[in-house]
Amino acid sequence: MTRTTARKRQGGRPPSYTSRQVYGIVARLIGCGTPSGEIDAAMVKEELCSAFGISSTIRLESLQKHVDLALSDYDSDEAEALLRALPETVAASIDHFIEGAREAFALLVARQNARCQAEAQTVCEELCAEKRTAHWRISELEAEVDRLKTDRQVLTAERDRTLAEADKLREQIRLGEDELNRLRGANGVVQLLVSQLQKSGLENLLQASVETGSPGKPSAQSA
Repeated sequence: MTRTTARKRQGGRPPSYTSRQVYGIVARLIGCGTPSGEIDAAMVKEELCSAFGISSTIRLESLQKHVDLALSDYDSDEAEALLRALPETVAASIDHFIEGAREAFALLVARQNARCQAEAQTVCEELCAEKRTAHWRISELEAEVDRLKTDRQVLTAERDRTLAEADKLREQIRLGEDELNRLRGANGVVQLLVSQLQKSGLENLLQASVETGSPGKPSAQSA
């Protein structure tokens, strides 16, 4: 009961009962066969008023806190008393059993730990292999990107060269069309001149024929 007697009362109005009295009532009730789960402030209050003449005006809420503490202390004191009552041989056997159980449990944990480490190592190696594969694939993709960039530069240069050649061809076509138009214009002038010459020569020929065939006029042969 040392823990109960050692507790200090906290602030507020001091109760009209002591922790020792509450503990004694709780111990007596348990000793009489009352289950600890059924002991509450109302039961302890009745016993306090009967055994110590405590005023019935005490608050159940405050008393319940003392009852709970007394029940906890009683359980601890009972456990300590039971352990002290054990014979030394039994205590030694328990210690030996606990030591063996501890070693068995430690071995179980060690095996589980070794298995977990092996699995973790396997997973780590798999992840490292996947990482290496990923790096290799990234290097391949980067090389492919560089190749595509180079191909694009070559295609761009080829396109620019083709466009330049097309511009040159268009310029040559334009110049040829200009020359053709110029020649067509000159040919038109020649055709007009030939037409005029032909027309003029035909008229002279007709005039000469008319003059030769007219009566009263001597022909050039008779002359």
